[in-house]
Amino acid sequence: MHDLVQEPVLTSDPMRHFTWRRDQRHRPGLQFLTSTGRHHGAESLEESRVLLALDFAGDVVDVVSQPLKISFATCGKHRAHTPDYLAVTRRGVWLIDVRPEPLIKESDRESFAAAAEVAVACGWRYAVAARWREHAFAGLDAMASRRRLRSDPLGLRPVLLAEAAGGRRFGELAAATGCEPVARAQLLHLLWSRQLGVDLAGPLQDRSLVLPVGEAGR
Repeated sequence: MHDLVQEPVLTSDPMRHFTWRRDQRHRPGLQFLTSTGRHHGAESLEESRVLLALDFAGDVVDVVSQPLKISFATCGKHRAHTPDYLAVTRRGVWLIDVRPEPLIKESDRESFAAAAEVAVACGWRYAVAARWREHAFAGLDAMASRRRLRSDPLGLRPVLLAEAAGGRRFGELAAATGCEPVARAQLLHLLWSRQLGVDLAGPLQDRSLVLPVGEAGR
């Protein structure tokens, strides 16, 4: 544990490589993060979702896939476990495992417990991404579709920011610009980049209340 804290894990390669086969049941791939400016490996669609959530969560400095391998003993057996991600943020470091809740077995719980102990010893935080609220990823995916929107040729962003003062419904706000289809894309970009805020406890839809970031915080 001492060496793990002293050595920068961010400089290490993944503990195992991402492989592709025609008959495999999971879907590995690469997920681009705007916060790091590069692609990160994922072994499944669930892991890709976690990467996207990390990118949206803000304050992410870097993410390492398959960052370390843990060897431990339990019930007289020697086991090994490789957590899925190490996420370095401006508010701390997170060690993360990804496993859909219906697939978690008792052996997985033992592995998660070992990973949690490692995180505590290193001064990190630990989480298992096991379940999404039904609507959560749909809204996140919609905003992510416009996260790299660079230009604003019609000058709609200042208009949207001004019109959102005091709170406006998403659909009303887009219609108020007179160029609704383009305004919707710009709105999604402003929400992703945290220039506007919305309550994601419910589905993202036309009646969702959109507020300037300061007002959303209150």
